[in-house]
Amino acid sequence: MLQQILRDMFVDPELLAELDEEQKQILFCKMREEQVRRWTEREAALETQERNKPPRRKKPGGRCVGFKAGCDGQPWVWVMGEHKDDRSIEEIIEAEQQSRASKMASVWY
Repeated sequence: MLQQILRDMFVDPELLAELDEEQKQILFCKMREEQVRRWTEREAALETQERNKPPRRKKPGGRCVGFKAGCDGQPWVWVMGEHKDDRSIEEIIEAEQQSRASKMASVWY
């Protein structure tokens, strides 16, 4: 019965109701051990599979992304609107719309 419970990871509610607290604790500990065992096996299999994969070759002239570093060595971050000279989002959108309108007008004429 324990083998079936550990295989299915399911306990019938009627059976569970018949067990006393100590038996329930033992059962749940065994189920948790089985979960950890299965997880460990899966992780080991995945690691083996990753090791057996051929390494990916980089293409010549391949692109990559780099981030500017701040004085603390962390990626440099700028939050729009924090500086007194920053334009508001409304001003940015308005400038974009004017730019698009002028481009469209120049195409028509």
